[in-house]
Amino acid sequence: RRFLADVSHELRTPLTVIKGEVGLLRKIGELDPESLHSIESEVDRLSRLVGDLLLLGQAESGKLLLDQVPIELERLLAEVLQPMEKLVAGRLDLRAVEVEPVTVMGDHDRLKQVLINLISNAIQHTPNGGSVSITLRSSGDGAQLSIRDTGSGIPAEDLPHIFERFYRGEKSRKRTPGGGFGLGLSISYWIMKNKRGTIDVTSHEGVGTTFVVWLPLKM
Repeated sequence: RRFLADVSHELRTPLTVIKGEVGLLRKIGELDPESLHSIESEVDRLSRLVGDLLLLGQAESGKLLLDQVPIELERLLAEVLQPMEKLVAGRLDLRAVEVEPVTVMGDHDRLKQVLINLISNAIQHTPNGGSVSITLRSSGDGAQLSIRDTGSGIPAEDLPHIFERFYRGEKSRKRTPGGGFGLGLSISYWIMKNKRGTIDVTSHEGVGTTFVVWLPLKM
């Protein structure tokens, strides 16, 4: 019941915005660039939500198959970081501070999705002038990827729940521009769990948050 209520809420918000903008366009009788941009943005949000819900549905029903191919994780990280660095240029410091070449077995698209989810989340919660630093190194028989931000941090009472679908702590229930749907971390957790990997988090309010991903190396 809670899940259905959350989905309904998430769908209602962009649909309400779209309906309002279409009503405005009809009233003024001409195309308005800002209204069209708003509609396009909300449609993108709906598409992401529906895509994430379909992915979770397939995962939980056992119908989502993951590839097992060698992936050079440092190349995948560069692939994700390059466009993001351009987007945040001048707002905050986003960089890979240490990168070792490591190869893991996995699904390219799903691992890329994990990186995008975690890095985007760090950027979203880091104020102007802050930093998001990333390290990739071999650790024993695995690859360890750390994403550290100097953002607002996560309250201790919320930490045990952040990988739950649609979970939001009281302080973060107000959506920020470009905010997620509370599915990104849940999806990332599922992907890592099914790749024999782990994903952990440590955080301190007012200091920042660090996510650590571990994946077994290609043998």
